[in-house]
Amino acid sequence: MRSRRTSTGVSERPKIGLGDWLLATGQVRKINEATRRRVVVVGRGNRPQWSEVFENNPRIVKTMGRYVQMLRNGGGIRPYIAAKTAERWTWREWDISPGEIFLSDAEKAFAEPYRGRVLIEPWTKVQGGNKAWPFERWQTVVDRAGLDFVQVGPANTRALRDVQFVATEFRQAMAVLSVCRAFVGSEGALHHAAAALGVPAVVLWSEFIEPRFTGYAQHCNICHAGPYCGSRLPCDGCKASMLAITVDEVIAGLNSC
Repeated sequence: MRSRRTSTGVSERPKIGLGDWLLATGQVRKINEATRRRVVVVGRGNRPQWSEVFENNPRIVKTMGRYVQMLRNGGGIRPYIAAKTAERWTWREWDISPGEIFLSDAEKAFAEPYRGRVLIEPWTKVQGGNKAWPFERWQTVVDRAGLDFVQVGPANTRALRDVQFVATEFRQAMAVLSVCRAFVGSEGALHHAAAALGVPAVVLWSEFIEPRFTGYAQHCNICHAGPYCGSRLPCDGCKASMLAITVDEVIAGLNSC
């Protein structure tokens, strides 16, 4: 899927890689605090980039300008990716820090009815892919945990039983997360959002990538994988490492939040 160029020349990214843009906001914060200047995020060729994740962020501007700092981050130049082939990604360690999310008053009002719940995310970007935990185990967590869960996502999302489902766009989903007492899900955009919002999280990790690359020490990171594989193809090791995570571990993690 290609980006769309606006009349200002800014590349608007499709609704994928939202976690990557959340990571970028953490980099932006560091640059802004060090220089006291606002930041433009640019991709390859130094083309300005924009994501819905950046909305309302006072540190970020859409275009180049005087006294504006530049952050190079985008497809092909992500800070935690060392290399890519048709078969796999190779990761690298970097100075990861939580990003920032600036919600509008309307987004905050949308979220308020769900305050104090636990946001559960049983889905990954690739359904049944290398970061997926079986849906029936997510349902067992709901059945046994005794917590008040909420689930968010597009209107056609398969919902867990006995969980209130809220149809959302991504910013609305982040707003709901902001008022929740905790988050539980696999490594992905919402776990980055939880870090940005200061929400405790239980995060499930497969062999695909390790917490040292895209995780946060303040989260409960559950991982039974060996060295990462970074596989872009279906991987038996990833599946086995996710199956090694038990329902009891996830519930214990939530109880510690």
